[in-house]
Amino acid sequence: MRGSHPYTRSRLVENETNHKGDFPHGTTGTVFPGIQRSVPRRAPVKGVHVYAAGIVSNTVSVVDTTTRKLVAAVDAGTNPYGIARTPDGSKLYITNSGASDVSVLDTAQGRMTGAVTVGLFPHGIAVSPDGTYAYVANTGPEGSGGSDSVSVIHTRTDTVTATWTAGLNPRSVAVSPDGRTLYVACADGLSVVDTGHGAVRNRLPAQARAGGLAVHPDGSRVYVTDPWENTLTVIDAQDRRVRASLRVGRNPWQVVPSPDGTRVFVTGANDDTVTAVSADGQRVLGTVRVGHVPTGITVAQDTVWVTTNASSTVDAVDANTLTLLGSTPLGLATSPSGLVVA
Repeated sequence: MRGSHPYTRSRLVENETNHKGDFPHGTTGTVFPGIQRSVPRRAPVKGVHVYAAGIVSNTVSVVDTTTRKLVAAVDAGTNPYGIARTPDGSKLYITNSGASDVSVLDTAQGRMTGAVTVGLFPHGIAVSPDGTYAYVANTGPEGSGGSDSVSVIHTRTDTVTATWTAGLNPRSVAVSPDGRTLYVACADGLSVVDTGHGAVRNRLPAQARAGGLAVHPDGSRVYVTDPWENTLTVIDAQDRRVRASLRVGRNPWQVVPSPDGTRVFVTGANDDTVTAVSADGQRVLGTVRVGHVPTGITVAQDTVWVTTNASSTVDAVDANTLTLLGSTPLGLATSPSGLVVA
């Protein structure tokens, strides 16, 4: 039993089959799921790596950013979904949606050091800019009467120090650069939460179908994907008004700004694309094809890293030319979601 919940494995684990009838000689050397089992269960403690949460494999896959090779598969909790890092990269926090807890990965040790019990079915997670808190969206079961909370984890003690009411079925979270505001995508709108006391400052019901969230590096804009309308919306962080809405790829899933704030990148889960958009949300700058069903996305230096949920890969895209640099297979039983570089 993990935490206080009376379940430990979701039925999705059946997809990572090792039945003798399917693989009479074992899975080693296969893509289903032998790739995961061919690498160490502890992450390297030196160098820069991509860490990708695998919903079905129940692992965090570790990819070397230089060689673009899978170098480890660290056992996580049940159905890991979201992942966030502290600013110094010393800790990673992984939401385990099937166990209602958050795993803690110490990058200096290359292993999990604990798990923090949160609300039901956690998905999105973000760490405050000063690294003090991790904010967890407890998505819970869909519909009225479901979850409405965000758990606040203190990263020094790895304990929940507060639980805030944010809105119905919170899914994604993003923090302003000054750490004072938490944006929460909920089924009943985009909630703007004051991190000083956890109260909802504003709620934008027009963004009720929001998917992914991101904040511009200078805090001036909030980016919201709408998977139903295939749009990226840009919201002014001061007056909460929509400044732009632009069609991007089909079923836009997640969004991330470039470190210099000149562009944002959006994954199109239903057309296998990454779209680059101007920071003001007025122009599509280009599109690149990646693996099947891209979901998670992050940017480090001049590389956009993308997880493809159906292809089970981590794809690398040149952020300047929008060319595909390479694709790292993680094993077909992985189904990666969120990712970070640390």
